[in-house]
Amino acid sequence: MEQTLKDSGWRGSPDLWLGAAYETLLESGVDAVKIMPLAKKLNLSRTSFYWFFKDREELLDALISRWREKNTGNLIKRADAYAETLAEAMLNVFDCWLDSEVFDLKFEFAVRSWALQSPEILAEVRQAD
Repeated sequence: MEQTLKDSGWRGSPDLWLGAAYETLLESGVDAVKIMPLAKKLNLSRTSFYWFFKDREELLDALISRWREKNTGNLIKRADAYAETLAEAMLNVFDCWLDSEVFDLKFEFAVRSWALQSPEILAEVRQAD
């Protein structure tokens, strides 16, 4: 994920910062998702982060939104998908655990681990459950 456009004034993008935060969350947990280490990882200035996010909390909120959309949203879509039989309906849901494009299991575990130390995230997880 190394970027080499720093010298030309390139600031990245919200998706680039969010992607780095996502990778860090999966690798090291929420406590490691901090602006300066992300900037180093991306080879960008720390101040370029603030072009896209107000603060770390806004970045963490974006991570939770991504989780909610990808995992919870896709699980609900699969559960609501048309099926002629009960077996077909179960297979629709099972796709979530077989297809990482539909449901990100590592992301799920990372968010649930985060919920062990944050009452707000625990509430999100409980609502999703």
